[in-house]
Amino acid sequence: MKTIYGVGAVVFRLQTNQTIEILLIRKRKGFWSLPKGKIRSNEPSIKAIVREVYEETHVTAEVIDLIGSIDYLINTPQGQQRKIVDYYLLRAIKGRARPTGGKEQIVAAEWVSLADAIERIQRPRLRAIVRAAQSWFSC
Repeated sequence: MKTIYGVGAVVFRLQTNQTIEILLIRKRKGFWSLPKGKIRSNEPSIKAIVREVYEETHVTAEVIDLIGSIDYLINTPQGQQRKIVDYYLLRAIKGRARPTGGKEQIVAAEWVSLADAIERIQRPRLRAIVRAAQSWFSC
């Protein structure tokens, strides 16, 4: 079975009142998610996630830490494949969040509170990643 490797991000910013906001994207299929994408050949994971966040949201961010990984099976035209995605915590540096559309099929990019992010994300494995990031903020 072929394994596909990817990277994802919990991108945050700190508001002047010290509240934390998380960057979510919504794809054309209608669900809210975290930015993620494939790693290019010979591309380091950290460079890949910074690139993917910018390509999907127009936000420049820096990697803070590795949050965790998710491992699941997907169905493709080539059959079932294993997918492993490493999720990183990133701090937004600059850029106004806006969707890219196009082949990425991103139709919305929004900053939301941490609680709203957990509520909007439907996939349990992604909610778990955001909760893991939340524990990083509690340190």
